[in-house]
Amino acid sequence: MNRPDKPINSWLRQARRILRWTRLAFWRLRLIGKIKVGRNVFLGRNCYLAPSSYLSIGDNVAIGSSFYLESNLKVGNDVLISSHVSMVGNDHRFDSPDFTVFWAGRLPPSAVVLEGDNLIGHRVVIVGSVHIGYGCIVGAGSVVTRDLPSNMICYGVPAKPMRHRFKLKTDN
Repeated sequence: MNRPDKPINSWLRQARRILRWTRLAFWRLRLIGKIKVGRNVFLGRNCYLAPSSYLSIGDNVAIGSSFYLESNLKVGNDVLISSHVSMVGNDHRFDSPDFTVFWAGRLPPSAVVLEGDNLIGHRVVIVGSVHIGYGCIVGAGSVVTRDLPSNMICYGVPAKPMRHRFKLKTDN
């Protein structure tokens, strides 16, 4: 068995490239008219993509296995999305006493924006319309329900900014 830090054989690298291309081609055909994909984009196995209107992915983006998308999504450049990440919409109305949840209808489609240079950790759930700032890191297992600022490390349920990603320069 090869160590993960050892280079893989050229035939295996080629097989991987073909598999990744095939996976992306499948989704491009299935979402024709809704999807825009940049260069160097990788989709893991068992991804489920169901945007209501659009899916835009920038350059140098890797999406892990079992990614689940049921909202509109715009991804900037240089983004890593880990395995088992879910992005779900606003879902159903529940604020009317005249209707049960079953009959109340759906809310308008939500949209998630990842500005770029983001890392979305393992099993993160993003709910509703959320804007995640440039350089923001979201820790594993977090639930994102509101916008997150740029260059912050955010985690928790619900996810909150915990510290700056980079050391702040001081005058001393």
